Amino acid sequence: MDRESYIRELRLALQGQISQENVNEHLRYYENYIIEESRKGRTEAQVIEDLGNPRLIAKTIIDTTDKIYTEQSSQEGREEKSRKFKLFQYGKRVAFLVFLVLMLLLIAHVAIVLIPVFLPVLLITCVIYFLFFSNRK
Repeated sequence: MDRESYIRELRLALQGQISQENVNEHLRYYENYIIEESRKGRTEAQVIEDLGNPRLIAKTIIDTTDKIYTEQSSQEGREEKSRKFKLFQYGKRVAFLVFLVLMLLLIAHVAIVLIPVFLPVLLITCVIYFLFFSNRK
């Protein structure tokens, strides 16, 4: 098997399994590796034999890429959960503040309605108390 055949078989095994960018990166690496080793005096056939089956290399690349992708996805998932948790906490605080403001407004409205009713009752009660119960000793 020559270099072109090896790279072609590696490309076929990788395409559709990982991103095209990763495919191109790995193909460049192996092509450059074969060329560099050939410049050192080894034949392409020797280098390709040492590399092994391109399908096995492709499987290793795919498995490694899947693991890296899974780890990145896991990290992104943790970051997303953290962001959602912070938004949830912020939402709880906002809801509590809205509830507090509404309760204060309700108390203020109730006070506005009840003060004119209870103030005279309170004054009359005080007057009656002092008139009838303050002289007892």
